[in-house]
Amino acid sequence: MSNHSLCRTPCWNGVCVGPDKCACSDGFKGSLCNEDVNECGLVRRPCSQRCMNTHGSYRCYCEPGYTLGADGYTCYRGRACSSLRCQFGCQIERGGAMRCLCPPGLHLAADNKTCEDVDECEQSLHVCPPRRTCRNTFGGFVCVCQDGYVMGTLEGSVQCRDKNECLTGTHRCSRHAQCVNTDGSYTCQCRDSYHGDGRTCWLRRAPQSKTHMYYHYKLSRRTKPLKPYL
Repeated sequence: MSNHSLCRTPCWNGVCVGPDKCACSDGFKGSLCNEDVNECGLVRRPCSQRCMNTHGSYRCYCEPGYTLGADGYTCYRGRACSSLRCQFGCQIERGGAMRCLCPPGLHLAADNKTCEDVDECEQSLHVCPPRRTCRNTFGGFVCVCQDGYVMGTLEGSVQCRDKNECLTGTHRCSRHAQCVNTDGSYTCQCRDSYHGDGRTCWLRRAPQSKTHMYYHYKLSRRTKPLKPYL
């Protein structure tokens, strides 16, 4: 039996190492490794000056008049990047070269000065856990429940669970149909004596006997429209 099968709920940002036990990747914590670690709030701050927490990581920034070094942590006085006219800031590369820097979730535009949004939803189809859809935001993304699911408690943890449209009354079945809930959706089935697609149901008409049909035929032949007077 693999370790993965020992975890009833998958580890979000880590690996299963035992019965319902996850080993989290750096930057994450929690029983399912689904909680971000705020490195900027730790007693030993990782940055020499300003720190910005990101999902699963962090980014260091410097005060005005300082420049971020190549290590990504240390700020050095002097060599201001005003000449580069960066939108946000700059950092010193290895070898002494300088380049503009963008906050997490953004990347340098073609002019190497301004920053553009990164669409994380287009970069990866598996950025969100099952039953969730990725929605891009400026500088990041959020995972929202897919249609047919709502956020709630499932198996002891907060997850996207099935939305029972039949129970909540949010279905679009005919009043002459029965709503049948399915995982993430529902179906409509017309009741007895009705037919249709479930969204619309018509009453079935009883088949007419040949005697009944012949009677109406003879009646129609006897009834003639009145001729108008000229």
